Amino acid sequence: MKTFYAILTATLITNFVDAKTYTLGSGKWTDAKVWNNDYPGTTIKADDIVVITGQVTMNTGIVVEGRLTVDKGAFMVGMKDLVISKSGTFVNNGNTVMKRIVNEGTINNNLLMEAMNDVDNKGTIQNNNNMVAGNNFENFGGNAKGTGGAYYVNNNVFTSPAAKFGQEVKVFYGNEIQNSEHVAKTTSLFLNATIKGTNGVELNIANPENLSIASYSIEKSTDGSNYTLLQTVTNGKNTVNYTDTKLGNNLTYYRVKATSITGQEILLPVATVKAPANEYSMLNQ
Repeated sequence: MKTFYAILTATLITNFVDAKTYTLGSGKWTDAKVWNNDYPGTTIKADDIVVITGQVTMNTGIVVEGRLTVDKGAFMVGMKDLVISKSGTFVNNGNTVMKRIVNEGTINNNLLMEAMNDVDNKGTIQNNNNMVAGNNFENFGGNAKGTGGAYYVNNNVFTSPAAKFGQEVKVFYGNEIQNSEHVAKTTSLFLNATIKGTNGVELNIANPENLSIASYSIEKSTDGSNYTLLQTVTNGKNTVNYTDTKLGNNLTYYRVKATSITGQEILLPVATVKAPANEYSMLNQ
C-alpha cells in the first residue's frame, strides 16, 4: 500500500512540475520570440495554461487540450481553425476571430467571438455576449447556453436530438429571429434526406415524441435563403415521406415548417443534399 501511494504522489508531483503557464503579448503565434523562446507549439497540453494579453495573429491552427484565455482588451485573429478538445477550455474576454471553431470541450465567451466559416459545437458553450458564425452553426449533441448572450448565424442552424439551447440566449439566423426556447422544442422532430435513383430525393419527417402536429409544409431552396413550397401534408402520422423527383447538380436545401394543432409554427433543422456530376452525396443535419 505504501508503494502505491508513493507512486501516486510521484505521478502527481511530476504532472504538476510538467504543467506550464505561458503569457503571450503581441505578434504571430509561431514566432518563438514573442514566447520568450518557450514556445508551447500548436497544441496546448492538458495541464498547460496560455494567456493572451496583446494582439496575436493566428498564422496556424491550434488545438486546446488545456486552457487558453484571451484577456480583456486582447485580440486573437487569423484565418485558421481553433479546436477545443474534450479536456480543453477556451475563455474569451476580448475579441476572437478565427476561420472555423470546433468545440468538444468548454467555451466561456464574455465579449466577441466569431468564426468566419462554421461553428461546430459538441461540447458546452457559455455565451454571455455575442458569438457569430459566418456560415453555419452546427450544434450536434452540444449545449449552447449563456446568460443574456446571442448567437448570430449568417446561414443555417443545424441541430441533433441531443442538442440543447439555453433559455437565456437568443439565436438569430438568416433573415429570421428564433428564440432559443422555441429552437429547443424543434429538436424532437427530424428531417432526413436520402438520394433515391438518379434524380430523386426522399424526405423523411419523423415525430418520435408524437407531438400534436396538424400539418407539415415542405419547402425547397437552391440558395438557402429563398424557399418555395413543394407540398403541404395534413395527416397526423408520426412519420411522413415525400419524394422530390427534380434534383439538380447543385447544393439543394430542404426545410419543413410544422404547425401544431394550437397554431404554433415549428421550424425543423434544414437538410441539404448535393449531387455532383456523376456522384451523389448527402449531408445529414
